[in-house]
Amino acid sequence: METGLSQLAAHLARLGFGPTYRGDPYGQGLDWLYFDCFFDEAAVRRRFSLGPGVRYVAYDGRVAGQEAGFYDPTTGFGVMGHHPDYGRAARKPEITGAE
Repeated sequence: METGLSQLAAHLARLGFGPTYRGDPYGQGLDWLYFDCFFDEAAVRRRFSLGPGVRYVAYDGRVAGQEAGFYDPTTGFGVMGHHPDYGRAARKPEITGAE
């Protein structure tokens, strides 16, 4: 597991966030943790030293669902939250790493 991603997951736990879902939403060997928040991509990348191998993905929900977050394609581990547009609209907490 990518160290920065595990640190991000631990940070969310310290803030009192429990995963709303853990599993493989796409049947591709993934292990993604979902949280009821959204991420400031640049701030989280800096704070948790997420390297270029960690991808940020965002699905905007035009067809069904919505999500955004970070994952390591080599391990399949990911930390996901709401897409920022939907997170802001629903007044979900924004995570920067400085909380």
